[in-house]
Amino acid sequence: MTAAASADLLALLAQAEAARDAGTLIAGLAAAERAWGLADEAAPDLRLRVGRLLLHFRYRSGALWALVDDGLRVLPLMRDSRVPVGELIDTLRMVVLGAADVGRFEEAMALGHEAHRLALEANDRPRLSLAINALGCVFERIGDPWHAERLLLDALTQARDCADRHATSAALNNLMAINVGAFYLLHDSADPGEAQRLMQRSLPYAEEAMAMAEAMSDPFYQAFVRGNRGEVLTHLGRLDEARPDIEASAALCRDGGFDAQAWRIACSMGELLLREGRPAQALQQLQAALQASAEADARMTRLRLHHAAWRAAREVGQTQQALDHLEQYQRLERARMLSQLRGRSQLFVTTVEAEQVRLEARRAGERAVRAEVSARVDQLTGLGNRRELEQRWPPMVQRLADGQLPLAMAMLDLDHFKQVNDRFGHAVGDAVLVALAKLLRDNTRDDDLIIRTGGEEFLLVLPEVDLIGALHVCDRMRQRVAAHGWELLCPSLQVTVSVGLTAAPPYDLRTLIQRADAALYEAKRTGRNRVHTG
Repeated sequence: MTAAASADLLALLAQAEAARDAGTLIAGLAAAERAWGLADEAAPDLRLRVGRLLLHFRYRSGALWALVDDGLRVLPLMRDSRVPVGELIDTLRMVVLGAADVGRFEEAMALGHEAHRLALEANDRPRLSLAINALGCVFERIGDPWHAERLLLDALTQARDCADRHATSAALNNLMAINVGAFYLLHDSADPGEAQRLMQRSLPYAEEAMAMAEAMSDPFYQAFVRGNRGEVLTHLGRLDEARPDIEASAALCRDGGFDAQAWRIACSMGELLLREGRPAQALQQLQAALQASAEADARMTRLRLHHAAWRAAREVGQTQQALDHLEQYQRLERARMLSQLRGRSQLFVTTVEAEQVRLEARRAGERAVRAEVSARVDQLTGLGNRRELEQRWPPMVQRLADGQLPLAMAMLDLDHFKQVNDRFGHAVGDAVLVALAKLLRDNTRDDDLIIRTGGEEFLLVLPEVDLIGALHVCDRMRQRVAAHGWELLCPSLQVTVSVGLTAAPPYDLRTLIQRADAALYEAKRTGRNRVHTG
């Protein structure tokens, strides 16, 4: 390699790395492509640096076919070098996701298995979660979103078990995306309620992923999460809440140059406009996205764009346009089905399924325990539910009654919670409940029992605490709720709680609940945001 070519390569590499660090996608991709063209004769380590940068920009720009082709050239360099195994797994996963999206299923599954094997051998649990996550995405693209969801739930469990935020957020976001794909398979089926239940099941994933995305500075991830949540809300009919998410995602894509994601968001906006009764605007939006993506290999996105455009054109009476879009949709759908059939025949039995079988005996007991615990947990807040109260109350109260030890019980209720939902939307209301649950956990002991009894009402059981001690605990809790930074969830949001407090004896659950509830009523009646004993 000549000195001049080497200097040019290093200058382009520096430009690409600076663009990556600054989040400048278009300039970074251009510099990385030019550097890759000069890197054939470069030293292996330098060629590898250029190749990995190129894959980063290919992935974020949505140039997925080129991502796979370039990935198949870069991965051998990584295997032959001393690159840390974690970095190899990360690159494998990126190429797997790209290959799945363009229908190159055999390559996607082979590389996915390699990532899964390497993560197992390295005992790298976060990356094992991400590898299972990627394989779930492959199954969704092959046309089996149900198996994909099972794999994604396994990935989520792995991520939660090792408390890895990146793996957890990736699993939550892809669960949303996979369920949205399943929605389109189901929404015209004989049981449309199944599609709606799928979206309802997806909403907690959306809210948790959104909370995590807001703590990150990555606009690419934020665009994905907001777009996915906006689409879930659209299909649930919560249009006023969906629009800000979809518009924000579109702006992030536009500012970041995330073209492939922008086309998908355009489809989401088209669906929203159709739901809002504005088919003409929907058709305009969808046709613009189809024109912009004409030269790209965005098959799944174009499939959905044509389907939505067909419905929009039909609603505005553009019969010929509707027929054209329907024909394009059917052509793409036939190609997708053929690709999926080939993929299924090649991948009838996978190594991931075999690994699941080998682990089944050891994990059967663990799953049974988790299922029992899950049945006693409120799915939104993670607190115990009434079943948890029924399970834990008898042994607890027997011990306290036998020793004549103190016991306090408090009933907490969010003040004017209906106004929070009406003014700020149910998504904010759900986020308030989740935040309140965390405040309760953070300000109580491990032995205390916190139950969400329904809606905005919570029950707090404080063993070995007398009425005076419980009064201090509950008033401190009330003050911390009032002082919490609720405006971070939504500007001008304020939240307070009223608390009804009582204590044993008697050690009778029904009596204590009735007394705490009566005290709560008095706290509400006398002005709210206070603790009342009874």
